[in-house]
Amino acid sequence: MNIDRIDWHYDDAEQLYTDTHEVTGEFTEEQYREIELKACNHIGLFIRWIMDNHFEGHGEEITPAACEKVRKGEISGAEYLLDYCDGKFWDVDVCSEIMPFVEDYYVNSGRFFRDYGESCGSEGGEDMPCYSFISGDGDYSRLKERIDMAYKKFCEENNG
Repeated sequence: MNIDRIDWHYDDAEQLYTDTHEVTGEFTEEQYREIELKACNHIGLFIRWIMDNHFEGHGEEITPAACEKVRKGEISGAEYLLDYCDGKFWDVDVCSEIMPFVEDYYVNSGRFFRDYGESCGSEGGEDMPCYSFISGDGDYSRLKERIDMAYKKFCEENNG
């Protein structure tokens, strides 16, 4: 099952980047990469949470050394998505034990996107458009708290 993909978000991120930076003509490689990272920032934060909790899949598609790089902060979840997953977040990227949570929280309910919007991309108290930023540790910490609470609640409601 396809959970999320950069190409579902890229056009909006590119348009916002073009409008904000008044770009005309071709993008440089650095600009293209920045747009990609902004387009998949939200996916990358969720992937980071998956890996921080060792919830990544265990199939041949998973690169354990790259997962460890995410856990150590050497690469972001968005960089992992782009460089190791061809910009596509699939169910095989997640261990089967938590797929019901991923489907409920990330795919079906919209709660992840609400939590992402409420906890990420605020600079000086000012909300920023979804595809206008690349998150750092502060955004991740705020979002992680919300994902942790949602996961705990999901487990309590479904396992107890």
